[in-house]
Amino acid sequence: MAATPGPASVAEPPARVRAARGAGLVRAAFENVEALAIAVVMALILKYFLIEAYKIPTGSMQPQIMGDQVVGISDRVLVNKLVYLMRDPERYEVVVFRNPLWQRQNYIKRLVAFGGERVCIRNGDLFITPKDAAPEAEHIARKPDSVWRAVRKDLLPSSAPLSQTFETEGHARFADRDVLLEPAKGATASIRTRTPVKDHYLDGYHPKWVAAYLDPSTTPFVQKQYAHVGMENVTDVEFSADVTPKAGAQAFFVEIHEAGRVHRLELPVGTGSGSLVTQAGASSFEPEGEAAPLPALAAGSSTRVSLRNVDDELVVEIDGAVALRRPYVTRGIDPDGDPTARDGGARVVAGASGGSVELADVGLWRDIHYLPDGNVPISARSSTYTVPDGEFMVLGDNTQNSWDCRQWVAATVKLADGRSITGNYFNKFGNTPDSNPDYAGPGANHFRNVFGQDFVFPRDDERGDYVRTDVHSVPERMLLGKALAVFWPLPPFSPTWRLKWVR
Repeated sequence: MAATPGPASVAEPPARVRAARGAGLVRAAFENVEALAIAVVMALILKYFLIEAYKIPTGSMQPQIMGDQVVGISDRVLVNKLVYLMRDPERYEVVVFRNPLWQRQNYIKRLVAFGGERVCIRNGDLFITPKDAAPEAEHIARKPDSVWRAVRKDLLPSSAPLSQTFETEGHARFADRDVLLEPAKGATASIRTRTPVKDHYLDGYHPKWVAAYLDPSTTPFVQKQYAHVGMENVTDVEFSADVTPKAGAQAFFVEIHEAGRVHRLELPVGTGSGSLVTQAGASSFEPEGEAAPLPALAAGSSTRVSLRNVDDELVVEIDGAVALRRPYVTRGIDPDGDPTARDGGARVVAGASGGSVELADVGLWRDIHYLPDGNVPISARSSTYTVPDGEFMVLGDNTQNSWDCRQWVAATVKLADGRSITGNYFNKFGNTPDSNPDYAGPGANHFRNVFGQDFVFPRDDERGDYVRTDVHSVPERMLLGKALAVFWPLPPFSPTWRLKWVR
C-alpha cells in the first residue's frame, strides 16, 4: 500500500529577501512620517500665514456674524492672514486683531478709522477729519454699497404681516405680503410706517431668534437684557418694492421723512421723467451736484424700485441698477426753531396717484446706528476720538452690545513689592467671567495683565487706586487679517443658512 503524502512544506525565503522586505517597510513608514510632517508644516503655514478659522463667541458683530448663547449660534469665520502683507487695510473692512488690553484674545470688528484721523460719532453716523486737517474738512464716512447690503437690518421679517409696520391712507389695502393702491380721482393712496424707525436691538434678527429672546424660559438672562433696547431715532433707511402700475395710473412715489427733511422720489407711468427732490431749509441740506432725470414706469410691467437715504446720500435703484446717486451735506437741525425736527426718526411713505398700483415684495431696512460711547442712556450726545499714528479704530456692528474702541480702559495697579501691573479694566469686582480686576477670596484680588497673565495678591498690598486710561485704538502690529466668509453652521445645525461672504 502506498504511503499517504504529508502536507507540503513551505520553504523560508532567503535572508536577502527578508532584508529587502524589512527595508521596504521602514521606507514606507519613513515616507508616511515625511508626508505627515509635510502636512503638519503646510497646515501651520496655512494657519499662521494664509487662512485660519475662528469661532465667534460673542455678539458684537450681530446679526451679520452671529455669536449668541440665547439662539445657540456661534459662527465659524475664515480669515485671510496674507492680504495685509500685500496691501493696506480699507475703511469698513471686517478685521481680526489681538485685543491690545488682553493680547491672548483675538477680536473681530469693523475698521472705521486710521492713524491721525479724528472720528466723530454723531446722529448714528461716522464723521472723519483727515490727519492735520482743519475742522472744516470733516466729512461723513460713507459705506460702499456691498457693505451697506451686508450690515443693513431687515425691518420686515417674512413671518410678520405688513400691517404690523405700515398703515394705510386713502384707498389702500394689504393682501397678504402685497399692497394694492387704488387712489380716488384727484387723490393719492399710500402706506406709511406707523412709528418712527428706532434702533431696536433685535432688528435684523431671524424670527426664531426673536422668539428665543422673548421666551421667558430661555437663558442666559445677561444677554436677554438687551431684547427691548431701542430708543434712538434712526434716519438712515432704505425702502424697495416691485411696482406694477395698472392702466390709468399716473405716478408712483416714495418719501423718506427724517429730521425735518422730506426726500421724495416720483416716477411717472408711461411717459415723462422721474424726479428726486428734497424739501428742506438751505441751512440744513446741501446737495452735491445736480439730480439726473429718472425713467418712467411701464404700465402692466413690474419694476423693482428702491430709494435709500444712508450716510447722507440718496440712492435710487431701478431693477437692481443704480439710476441716481446724490450725496449731500447736512448743516444741522434746530429743533427749537423747527418743531418738525424734534421727531428725528425716519418715516417712510409709498403711494400712487391717478390709478391702481400694486406693490409686491416690499422691503424696509435700517442702517447701523452707532452709539457715541456705548452707553445707551446717554447715546444722544456726540463723541469725538483721535486715532494715534500707527494705530486704527474699530467698532462692532452690534453697537449696543460691543466692547470696542469706544469703551476700552486700561488700568495700572502698584503693589507693595514694587510691581506695577497693567491690564484691561472691565466691570470692576463684578465677578463676571471677563471681570478684571475681580474678587479672589477673602482679602485678595485677581488681576489679569495685557499679556493674559493672572496675578493674585492681598488687597492690602495695593498702593493707591487703579490708575485708568482710555484706549480708543489698536496698534497696527496687532492686526491679524481680514474676515472672508462664514462657513459654519449650516442646516440642520442652524435655523438659517449661515454660509456667506463677510463684507
